Amino acid sequence: MSLSRREFFKTSLMLSTVPLTLGLSGCTFSQNPFSHGVASGDPLDDRVILWTRITIPPEVQERVDMATLSVKVLWQVSEDPQFSALVAEGFEITDGQRDFTVKVDASGLAPDTRYYYRFIIDELDKPITSPTGRTKTLPAYDVSQVKLAMTSCSHFSYGYFNVYARIAEIDDLDAVLHLGDYLYEYGNKDVYRNPFLWNRKVQPAHEMVTLDDYRVRHACYKTDEDLQTLHQTHPMICIWDDHEFTNDTWSGGAENHNDGEGDWQTRKAAAIKAYYEWMPIREPSDNNRERSYRHFQFGSLLDLNMLDTRLIGRDQQVEIKDPARLDESRTLLGYTQEQWLYDNLFEAKQNGVQWKLLGQQVQMMQIQMLGKPVNGDAWDGYPAARHRLLDFIEQNQIDNVVFLTGDVHSSWAANICKNPYDWHEYNRFTHEGAIAVEIVTSSVTSPSIPVPGLQQLVGDVGKILIPENPHIRYIDLANRGFVTLDITQDELNASWHHVPFVGFKNDQSHIGKRFTVKAGKAKLV
Repeated sequence: MSLSRREFFKTSLMLSTVPLTLGLSGCTFSQNPFSHGVASGDPLDDRVILWTRITIPPEVQERVDMATLSVKVLWQVSEDPQFSALVAEGFEITDGQRDFTVKVDASGLAPDTRYYYRFIIDELDKPITSPTGRTKTLPAYDVSQVKLAMTSCSHFSYGYFNVYARIAEIDDLDAVLHLGDYLYEYGNKDVYRNPFLWNRKVQPAHEMVTLDDYRVRHACYKTDEDLQTLHQTHPMICIWDDHEFTNDTWSGGAENHNDGEGDWQTRKAAAIKAYYEWMPIREPSDNNRERSYRHFQFGSLLDLNMLDTRLIGRDQQVEIKDPARLDESRTLLGYTQEQWLYDNLFEAKQNGVQWKLLGQQVQMMQIQMLGKPVNGDAWDGYPAARHRLLDFIEQNQIDNVVFLTGDVHSSWAANICKNPYDWHEYNRFTHEGAIAVEIVTSSVTSPSIPVPGLQQLVGDVGKILIPENPHIRYIDLANRGFVTLDITQDELNASWHHVPFVGFKNDQSHIGKRFTVKAGKAKLV
């Protein structure tokens, strides 16, 4: 139901549980209350999440009890940027319990449609309006083409977000997939930062551990104008990796969590609460916020399963040489998420969905050097879990499966099979024998190796890897960037966009590689 502006603000008089509601108090904002921008995310065919955050001015914080303060915010969705054709509106009350963030699941929308949205705070006769955001719903039935962008790993202190700026410039995207490490936990004195970018320091200055720390760090990131532009331009479908918590997280702890940093469960809960407050992600229907994995359907063209390979079910990492790595019971997803994924893949096949995309954090492909796997944090550290998944795909003849991966700060492409080193299973010359493919995006800023001057050496290592790993078709370890996916019924086209400079703001980018996957052929061409 559409509310008139007078009716909208009149309802505030009935909010007896709210001692002070800005917008009725006559309180004046001395600064932009929408200083963290607007965002949309988790689009479905009839709804989308809308997000903003209200910045309370210092003079208000000084004279009111922040524990009793709330803000009433009007939100509107329109078919045009002038908001002359409203299709939905309503209001939300936010307060300090949610860090004054506003998140709306705007429903009743039409499928496969672009919309504009905004938020309004009323200062009696002086409304304050947020920037106008643009978003898009998913298709419901037949659709001929979908275009996605994917990226990951945006370390604020390691460079400027030029990647986000380049993605925002692409006008015809349906959604942006952020595959994790949207932010990093490190403080300004940690070695893992660019020491030459003195003006790219984070808040808080120390490693984030408490709820306030995580909230302040999210707020710091969302002051970046390129990130704001990206969120304002395209809906985002995001999933966390480890650095939204701390390095090398697993279900029961993390490598970068020590006894001096308190209880792990408390820290994990703080990170999750801040993530749901500050990201345009839909709340889980069962209220279990640890369950971040979820499913999106783009008509009959593609299914997208966003997996959590990091937190909810992951067994602890072990050394590559540890025999426990080969334990048949080890899991990366957790058995509940595994079964959820199997059910989704099988249902997609039964329903005639053409492409099955799996957005995830860590590399599925096997990577060996001198006959030994090298990354125990990726699926190579959980070979039994990988075998179960690939075995299910193969036995059920589920075709057109594409793994979409981030995490490693570099660009990769590979054909996926259970044993690419056995010539009976995989032909290194024709590339026949794979059952899926994997596309790995580079990072927004995070380096593949944080040592200046070693890019050439790293590149040479990449060239050495391919002869020993015949299923790997492409490696670029030097450039930051993102991948775009142009998807039709007949083929999936992946383009690696490289943004070579992140040490200063610039508009440099180029296409580093393109691959095509033909429908029915698990092979990168």
